Amino acid sequence: MFWIKRMNPIAAVVGHDLVGIELDGNNLKIAHMRISPGRAEAVNLVVRNISGMADADISKTIASSFLTLNAKNPYVVSVITSGLAITKNIEIPSIDPKEIKEIIDLQAGRHTPYSREEIVIDYIDVGTYKNTYTKILLVIVSRNVIKKQFDIIGKAGLKLEKILFAPEALGRSAARVMGLNTEVSPASIINIDESFTDFTVVYKNRLLFVRSIPIGVQQLWEDREKNGIRFAEELKRSLETYQGENIERSPDSLILTGAAEEMTGLEPVLNDALHFPLKVIPYLKNVTVKGDLLKVNPAARRQSFLNIMASLFALEQVKIILIPEEVKVRRSLEERGRDLIKTGIFVFTAFMILCLILVSNIFFKTAYLKNLTVKYRDFDKEAQTLENKFTMVSMVRNYLSSRGYSLEVLAELHSITPIDLELNDIRFDDQGKISIKGTAESMSTVFSFVEAIGKSKYFKDAKTKYTSKRKEGTKDMADFEITAALNKNR
Repeated sequence: MFWIKRMNPIAAVVGHDLVGIELDGNNLKIAHMRISPGRAEAVNLVVRNISGMADADISKTIASSFLTLNAKNPYVVSVITSGLAITKNIEIPSIDPKEIKEIIDLQAGRHTPYSREEIVIDYIDVGTYKNTYTKILLVIVSRNVIKKQFDIIGKAGLKLEKILFAPEALGRSAARVMGLNTEVSPASIINIDESFTDFTVVYKNRLLFVRSIPIGVQQLWEDREKNGIRFAEELKRSLETYQGENIERSPDSLILTGAAEEMTGLEPVLNDALHFPLKVIPYLKNVTVKGDLLKVNPAARRQSFLNIMASLFALEQVKIILIPEEVKVRRSLEERGRDLIKTGIFVFTAFMILCLILVSNIFFKTAYLKNLTVKYRDFDKEAQTLENKFTMVSMVRNYLSSRGYSLEVLAELHSITPIDLELNDIRFDDQGKISIKGTAESMSTVFSFVEAIGKSKYFKDAKTKYTSKRKEGTKDMADFEITAALNKNR
């Protein structure tokens, strides 16, 4: 699946409506978008004032707002703005990612008043310095801020997939959202919202520097002249801070965006104060807005949805995911559990399919056998009749072939019996054994007779069972008994 994601960065959220949520303290902003490789459409933009609301009421507001979105299978992300985070540009004496992470884990507490257990940290690799140092942008967020967002959105009945750092997402998606080319030189993006402004420097689609300025459209509307000067001074101070930290070369332009479209006449004031190339680029330049969305919802015109939209555009490119380790571990275990359940279902399904195949084979073969039995039932009767007749014919043939065999045996015995030998008793049984008793004038005659029987084709295994001598008058006589087997395969 990795190569699919490389080809299509939004492969992981195909089939989802993307919904981004921003909680900046005074306002709840929700952007409902549909993003595809060739098209981005803002389906709905929602703004709700949540100033002074309890967390439970904010959850209810989110839930009621989602009813109007009609989002199908929503993929929900939340964004952290620069005002809710601490950012530091630092140098790490290593270029090994594993060592860099270990050093940051050890030193993160030095850059914040919180203890290590009270914060969630992540970083952006800005670049290598002198081949041995790595410049990074460290991002630190209070764990309570993260937990609060999980709790509020969770109680609204939604699953929060990711919490993203909005300025980083803006850097990753600046080319697509605003059409900026930051490959050649850095660009400074000034994103003006209702109550604050993000000053960011982006180079090669990476966030290099970010500073939050507590002046927005509301303050500029109240006193444009006074606050406009303050605003220009803050921008100038931000630019000087970036240049003083020697992060990368200076930007060649300042890009004014966000709710700045509502501030007509602000561009000349800033040009006179900063003496720096400045141009206004609408953040909705490359986004299709469904219908008259901004006309129907005038409050949305005084807000900047750039943080949310940039996060949805850069969903698969961002490196900073502000999720506590325990949540990551829990989600990993849940994902493994789901994988085990899917594996179990797959194995069970395969087993059931195998059983169905075996049962179906047995069923169809049984049915086939039954059909054959019915079809050839009459043939069985005819075959049984033929078999009975064949048995009778075989019996008759065997009888005819063996008829007269006893006479042939006697004739053979008669032909091979010497003149001086007398046969007294001849017997043979059904097993084909023959017994011959008789008397001879000498033992040599008996042995000659046994040898003659053995050579006859009618007999086999001829042997003398016993011989005995006796006197008969003046003659010596030899009584004997010879046994042999009839050779029916003659």
